[in-house]
Amino acid sequence: MVNQGTTTTDGELRSTIDEKLTAFMHEMQEAGWGAEDVAFAIDVVLRERWIDRALAHRAAREELPKDFVSDGNEG
Repeated sequence: MVNQGTTTTDGELRSTIDEKLTAFMHEMQEAGWGAEDVAFAIDVVLRERWIDRALAHRAAREELPKDFVSDGNEG
């Protein structure tokens, strides 16, 4: 899915993520982890595993010509 700006779907997605992160934060605090430790750990994981990968995929998509059609033999 390509993000073309903020849409209702983006708002729904963010709301769902916020809800799940809130529940996760509570669960981790109940397990004895501090909120700050959990928040920073989430930040690190997102940056190392997800943000960098998403940015690399976005850059690769932007490098493709607009009229590119795959024949399935690029790899």
